[in-house]
Amino acid sequence: MVKRIDFHIHTIASKKDYEFEFSLEWLREYVSIANLDAIAITNHDLFDRDNFLDIKESLIDLECKVYPGMELSLETGHVNIVFDTTEIDNLSSFSSWIEENKPGVNDTILVSELNENMKNWSDGIYIFEQGKSNSLKVPDNLSSVIAVGGVSNQLKFQSTFWNENELVPVLFSDAHATKTDSDIDRNDITFLKQKNTFLQIDNCSFEEIKNCIADRSKVAVNSDLLRNVIEINSHRVSTGLNLIVGKRGTGKTYFLEKIKREYPEDDIYEIPQFETANSEEFINNYRKNQRFEAFEIWKEKHSIQFNAIQDYMKHPENNLMKEMEAYLESVKIHAKDNANSKSSSKYKLTKESNFEIVSKDSLINYLESLHKIIISKDFWDYLSEPEKKKIFFIESYNELKSAYIKNAKEMKLKDRVNEIIRDVKSILSTKTGINNPDDFNYTNTVQNIKYKEKINDFLKDVITEKVIKTEDIHGYKIEVKITPYDSAKQFQTSHAIREAVQNDLIKPYKDKDYITFLNNLKQKEFYNSANLEEYFTNVEVNLLDSYGTPASGGQAVGFSWLFAI
Repeated sequence: MVKRIDFHIHTIASKKDYEFEFSLEWLREYVSIANLDAIAITNHDLFDRDNFLDIKESLIDLECKVYPGMELSLETGHVNIVFDTTEIDNLSSFSSWIEENKPGVNDTILVSELNENMKNWSDGIYIFEQGKSNSLKVPDNLSSVIAVGGVSNQLKFQSTFWNENELVPVLFSDAHATKTDSDIDRNDITFLKQKNTFLQIDNCSFEEIKNCIADRSKVAVNSDLLRNVIEINSHRVSTGLNLIVGKRGTGKTYFLEKIKREYPEDDIYEIPQFETANSEEFINNYRKNQRFEAFEIWKEKHSIQFNAIQDYMKHPENNLMKEMEAYLESVKIHAKDNANSKSSSKYKLTKESNFEIVSKDSLINYLESLHKIIISKDFWDYLSEPEKKKIFFIESYNELKSAYIKNAKEMKLKDRVNEIIRDVKSILSTKTGINNPDDFNYTNTVQNIKYKEKINDFLKDVITEKVIKTEDIHGYKIEVKITPYDSAKQFQTSHAIREAVQNDLIKPYKDKDYITFLNNLKQKEFYNSANLEEYFTNVEVNLLDSYGTPASGGQAVGFSWLFAI
């Protein structure tokens, strides 16, 4: 047989409860409508003998057993203790001790005080409230008692039920036996009757309840002892996915409101009517998020190279060929003038070359980085023996600083010498009529060529088809892939532009002439330096099924449901 019990009912407003007026009539109605076979009276830190006996006598005709108990403020949490009717005297005595020794509203009872002042304390059923701010684990001194875990609703019961490391869950009403209450959930019988526990027992003797209540196989929140099934408003529903259908006016909205009232938002998820029509929007948004996350990681992986390309894009392109042609032409004129001049051999300075000025700007970056580390308090707080380790950084900083100062002095001296050479050449040119060749910076020219080669080689490596992220979710696979642009139309669509790009962008792009591509790109009106990496590669986000093939429309809808749930 199966019996229905509620072992957490308040009948007296104690000092730790708000005011309400006890109604025996309401209690009888609750027991009758909920078909309760046994109840327990558990007032806050209080047992009232007369109140209990009146209730017990009143419910005889309803064939409902009534057991005495208390809701104790035990150390850091709450626990309901329920005993057989033979322990009424002991409960009365313990209640008197609490009244005399714990008169304050915030007073708590130590486990040792319970052991000392409640005779036969080990013979009760202990219901430790779970999942609340006043939850309490079973103390070591009570490890020998029959203990179960009180939960707040049927979903909590089912989720806790399957966890073998948790106490066996039980669900009781925490009702106020009153006709009117400031909290409607404390005396709404329709609501409260959904907060009872069913036990697989033949009768409701205290010993049989006590022996059964901590046995997972004999406890449930429905009369058929079904697992993963709960009852709401007399309807049985699954703790998983439920589909609620019905004609207009059949009470679907009312039923959903009942569910929302009983269960916190974190415990349930509702897919509203017609939301499936938005599955395409959900998938698109999900793809955008996946694309953004994966592409940001990809950009970060190559951030040094992309920053270097950004720097290259900021500077005007040097027309290397024109500069070289002009230089060579000036050299020819200079040579001709030298050949025609009878005095040219006397002026060796006309043949003197300028010093190459090689700037070491990177030293400034290194010095700034080291300085930030040295003066950062947070950085050193993470390290052991920070003062000892800081010495090495300071020494490195000083050594770099010396190298920077030496380099700066050399550049300044060379620059001054170059000025003198230019001035002397200018004077000699005036006196001899020999034109000096133009200045030409070989080092910068070579660096520029090598810089472009490095950029082009890097882009050849990264602009290729590659999967940059995969994620398995609910039997589906999300795949984010980068691919080279295959046409001008794809490039235009990707960037929402109409400007022609075939000849000046896509052609050099496909020829892997990325320097020409970059030089032409920065001339475009749509070019935005913040989106530089977006112009290099197309990013695809694919939803695949378990076989790795593109998901169908129906599968996409299913994915959106599963993901939402």
